[in-house]
Amino acid sequence: MFDPAMFERKADVRGVYPNQINEELAWLAGKYLTQSLKKELSGAAPKVMVGRDGRTSSPAIYSSLIQGIASEGGEPIACGLSTTDMIQWGVGEGICGAVAGVMITASHNPPQYNGIKSVMKSPETGGIDILRPLDHMAPRYEEDSDNGATPAATCSPFPSNGKMNLQSRFVDAALTRSNRLKDAKGKVVLDPGNGVGGLFRPLLSRALKAIGAEVELLAVAEQIDGTFPTRPSNPGLPGAVKLLQETVVAEGAEFGAAFDGDADRVFLVDEWGQFVPGSVLLAALAKAMVEKNGGNGSVVYSAVSSWLVPETVRAAGGKAILCRVGQDAAKVALTKTDAVFGGESSAHYNFPDTYCLDSGLFALVTFWDMLLETGLKCSQLLGQLKPWPASGEVNLRVECSDWKAMSAEVISTIKKEYGTDEKNSYVLDIDGVSVFHPRKPEFATVDDVFTIDKSGDPTGTIYREVQNYTPDWWFNIRASNNEPLLRVNFESRDAADVTGRTYSLISRIREICGDRARVDVQDWGNLK
Repeated sequence: MFDPAMFERKADVRGVYPNQINEELAWLAGKYLTQSLKKELSGAAPKVMVGRDGRTSSPAIYSSLIQGIASEGGEPIACGLSTTDMIQWGVGEGICGAVAGVMITASHNPPQYNGIKSVMKSPETGGIDILRPLDHMAPRYEEDSDNGATPAATCSPFPSNGKMNLQSRFVDAALTRSNRLKDAKGKVVLDPGNGVGGLFRPLLSRALKAIGAEVELLAVAEQIDGTFPTRPSNPGLPGAVKLLQETVVAEGAEFGAAFDGDADRVFLVDEWGQFVPGSVLLAALAKAMVEKNGGNGSVVYSAVSSWLVPETVRAAGGKAILCRVGQDAAKVALTKTDAVFGGESSAHYNFPDTYCLDSGLFALVTFWDMLLETGLKCSQLLGQLKPWPASGEVNLRVECSDWKAMSAEVISTIKKEYGTDEKNSYVLDIDGVSVFHPRKPEFATVDDVFTIDKSGDPTGTIYREVQNYTPDWWFNIRASNNEPLLRVNFESRDAADVTGRTYSLISRIREICGDRARVDVQDWGNLK
């Protein structure tokens, strides 16, 4: 048994093992994905790269998915332990003839979760497109029959030959983003958090030594262990990277880098051990990319990122493009706006010049290059930016019979309440509900502040261009895609606003839910 609702998800298949996602679902996912790819490729048999993270359930799911691909006439390319960005990069490069890729991972979710992320290289744009289960698996499931006969064995989950070396090739490709790393000195500390990013340090050390860099790479929580014994697989959670912070200070390192479970995201710690929020690194990288593009170009950022990001992009001469949260939306916005850079506050960073790849390692190398170019310390470089006082992401756990319906009701109610003239605010519903205060005479409606690209996204539901407007305060409330959580982000120019207004929002959410749901604060963000 498995949960067929997993095929109806908008970004990836993700759930608790073995109840929601298991070997049976994985086999069918491989079969349905291959059917969909054949349709996209006019009947040609697709070659599909398949990788997995270090979760305890990943080997079994990986093996089943590979056999599902083969059962439908696809050719699986077995990559074994990989990071998500390795698989995406490999598809972009067409390694072994790959036209699509699948990664077995639940990313930053707890150990009991697992998932299936699927991508394809777009024949039109050359970028990497997310293959949404809702579009590519759910229709095939609906068309399937009720035949329970077991098919013949298909193929081995191991490669025919042993020298594809995807991991080392990917690391070498990341290092080519800087021609200054040969001058790197000192120490840098990596924190894979027992995730698959544990592959990086030996590969990076070897490659850096080969170019003459006199840098010592250290690591904490390096051993790949799918139970994540050292810290949560999400390094963005409050207190998650304490060991990394302590190690950076103790070793006198230049900076530290913490990856999530599948290593496509990265958070930094400066030389003083201070945690760098994802929005701050996003703003710094965006500024550098716009300046390198002659002081122009679009930068895509997610709807819950700090206002520091559009503020910084505009100051550098670029255009700020707000998009719905999620890499499926980000990749569309990056392509449609011909962006020079993009990312999310959750520490996804996108590189349009490399298939719109979102890569923690590419971001790390790019930032390291910025340090070497400027000669500044990590804290000095990032200290040039002035983050807004913020709540951070506060996660509210909603326990009731139908948390999705309850979350939708909360968002709808907040939208109506703040849409009145009395509230004097703009309300944007591109992702959950975002409220920006106050209204300005030069912008009559929310569509004047966040303008629609009529050719690229005529509905304005994927991305908007941000005009020359800055709120006094703003907030966003949105539902998690994976867990029964409402996520609240609040920012203000005035630090005195943050705590009180965020608590008021939490109280209002509880009032809306009443006795129909229990609402508890799971993560307090920056508030506690």
